[in-house]
Amino acid sequence: MKKNSLFLIQAFIALSLAFAVGCSKNDDKGGGNDGDGNETPSGGLLVGQSYQGGIIAYVDGTGKHGLIAAPTDQSPGIQWYNGSYFLVTTGTEIGSGKNNTDRIVQMQGDGAYAAKLCHDLVIGSYNDWFLPSKDELNMLYQNRLEIGGFNYSGPYWSSSENYSNYAWYQYFYLGSQNDYYKGSTYRVRAVRAF
Repeated sequence: MKKNSLFLIQAFIALSLAFAVGCSKNDDKGGGNDGDGNETPSGGLLVGQSYQGGIIAYVDGTGKHGLIAAPTDQSPGIQWYNGSYFLVTTGTEIGSGKNNTDRIVQMQGDGAYAAKLCHDLVIGSYNDWFLPSKDELNMLYQNRLEIGGFNYSGPYWSSSENYSNYAWYQYFYLGSQNDYYKGSTYRVRAVRAF
C-alpha cells in the first residue's frame, strides 16, 4: 500500500510540473519585439512605452497603430514657414500630419523651418518623422505626462494651417490651441506613425 501511495504522489508531482511548464510556454499573449530589440508587453502597446525610436504617444482602437513621439523636442523655437506664404491645404485630423509635412516641404523647399526639421530627423534607424497635425499634437498634449520632456512655457507648432499666413499651435501648460503668424518661433516635437 505504501508503494502505491508513493507512486501516485510521484506521478501527481510529475504531471503537475509538466502541466505548469506547458502552460508557461503557451502563455504568450501577443508580446514580441519592437524592432529595436526591446520586448513589447504581452498585453499590447501602451502610451508612454519606449518603442521604435521614441515614446508611444497614442494607440488607436485596434491597439496596433498609433503615434510615436520623439523623446525630446527638436527645437526650442523655430518658425513654421521658410519665408514664403503658401496655402498648402493641410488637414487637422489624426493621420494627416505625415501628408501635411510632405506637402509643406514640397512647397517650401530647403531651409530651417518646423516641417523640414521633422522631415529630416533620423533617430536610430527611423527616418519617417513628421510635424504632427493639430489633432495629433493634441494627443501629445493629452498624454504629455506619460510621454514626458515637454516644456510648458511656450507653444508647439502643428503642421495644420488655418490661413496662408497662420498655422495652429498648442500650449502644453493648459492645452489651449490657437492659430498664429507662421513667422513666429515655437517649439517642435516630431512624431512618426506605426
